[in-house]
This record gives sequence, C-alpha cells and structure tokens, in this order.
Amino acid sequence: MAGGRFRCLSCLLAYTAALLLGVSRHDVEASEGKQVIHKRVGDSVELLSNLPAEGVTSVEWRYKNTRVAIKGSGVIRNNPFKDRAKFNNITFSLTIRDLTLQDSGEFNLITEVKDHPGSVFITLQVHEPISTNPNVFSNITQPGPNGFCTVFLECKANPHSNVTYIWTVGNQSSNGPRLQYNITPQDGDTTFTCNASNVVSEKLASETLRCSNTTGPTGSNEELTKHITLHKNAVGGLLIIIIIIVVSGCLCKRRWSVTNVNSLAGYPQQQALLPNTPNMTVSVVSNRRHICKDGPQTIYDKIQIERMRKASVSPYQEVS
Repeated sequence: MAGGRFRCLSCLLAYTAALLLGVSRHDVEASEGKQVIHKRVGDSVELLSNLPAEGVTSVEWRYKNTRVAIKGSGVIRNNPFKDRAKFNNITFSLTIRDLTLQDSGEFNLITEVKDHPGSVFITLQVHEPISTNPNVFSNITQPGPNGFCTVFLECKANPHSNVTYIWTVGNQSSNGPRLQYNITPQDGDTTFTCNASNVVSEKLASETLRCSNTTGPTGSNEELTKHITLHKNAVGGLLIIIIIIVVSGCLCKRRWSVTNVNSLAGYPQQQALLPNTPNMTVSVVSNRRHICKDGPQTIYDKIQIERMRKASVSPYQEVS
C-alpha cells in the first residue's frame, strides 16, 4: 500500500517536472523566435527587451535594418521615426508613438549579455480600425414553387482590406461578405446580422426581412439608390440643355424671318426711284434677297441694309 502511494507520488512529481520544463522551453522559444504585435493607427507601442538588469554589454534596436537606438547613445538622430521614437536606457525598451500604416515592419533587437550575443525579431503590424458600422445590401425574391424566398445579402465595411465577415441568422453562422439564404412565409421576420472585424476593431450591422407574395428587392440599398439618383439628375440636366438649344434655334429663326420681310418691303420703292433702269432694279433686288437670306456677311452689308430701311419712304409716293 505504501509502495503504491510512493509510486503515485513519484509519477506526480515526474509529470510536474515535465510540465514545468515544457513551459520553460515554450518561453525560451517565444523569446528567441519572432513576435508579432498588432496596433491601431494613432496608438503607441512599447517594444520590450526582456533583458536582465545586469550584465548587458550592448543593445541595439533596428528597423528594417536601419539603426533606431543604441545603449549609451539613445535614439539615433536620423532614425525613420524622427521624434516619435523614445529609448529607455534602464529597461532598454523602445517606444514608438503616433503609429501610422507605414510603420508596419520588422524590428530587430541585437544584444550582448555576459559575452553571449542574442537577436530577437519583432514584427509590428499597424491596422486601420473599422470606423463605422458596415453597409448591408440585400435582395429578396418572391416565393417560388417550393414555397420559400431566396435572400441575397452583402456586407461591406470601411476599410475593405483585411476585414473578416461573419453572418449570423438565428443560431447559424456563415463566413464571408456574401450570404445566400432561404426563408419561408412561416418564418416571419428574419434578422440577418453581419459582424465585420479585423485584429483591432469590430462593428455590427443587421437587416430584417420577411418572405411574402409582395416581397421584392428590399434592404438598405443606399449605393443603388445613389446611382439611380445620379442617373436621374444627369438625364434631367441633358433634357434642360436640349430644350434650351431648341428654343434658342426657334428664336434665331424667327428673328431672321422678320429681318427678311422688313428688308424686302423697301424693294418696290427702290424700283420707283429707278424707273428707267429695270435691269438694275432686278439686280439690286436679287442681291438684297441673297443678303437677307443668309444674314449680313460683312459690316458693309449690315450698313447697306440699314440705309435701305431708313430710305424706305419715297417723296414720289406722296403724289397720287
């Protein structure tokens, strides 16, 4: 009995030792391997050195193989982060503030502790958070011969890159920005929820739909409505331009018609002034008709027409 307890105690101690050894090995692998840190745009990040307080001979931080900070000298003047970088000479950590998307990259910590060199790589990934709720675009068909409606949904978030989409309907879920789902009139109101997320943020949006004989394209189709409104405005503007062109053409045609009539009214009087020269009268009338038909061709033609209008009253007409 005592021997059995001793064997159990020995097994327990061996298992505990193996577990502690595994945890220790895991920490070493994590410290000597590559680390990945995710941050939001505008945040600050502190890159820890995890070095002991004593025995550290040299420390150097690099970003994409460019020096950023050195033990004893501090932050390098011409570093890629300018005045946004701060180096701690006690803990040997490096802090970068006001992060931008361009700050994403690989950092390298090169150290020497008690004559033992070391190197650690840290990858920084800066992400833009999802600022607003995603847009849900939906379309639902009328009930078919099988008695159910088919729902088509699409979810879009801003920004569009590196976003994970999960659709939830009741206790069911589906991955991806698009979802096709069947509902029946007996289901009543069915709520579809879109979860848009990245490693630094998460937003939700929902759409409630019902299957009935009067169903058709529904949903918050803001993008489709926007396109329709733009097309309507474009067509309306084009019609207004066409109407203006037509009205202007009619007015110009009417003005030239009145000018032709007024010009031809003075030709008999001009003929009365030249009774003995019929050929000349015919020639003048013929030429004037050509001028009035096409409008004044030069400044001289315009002056001649105006003179004819002013001289339209003949003194010979008073004698009857």
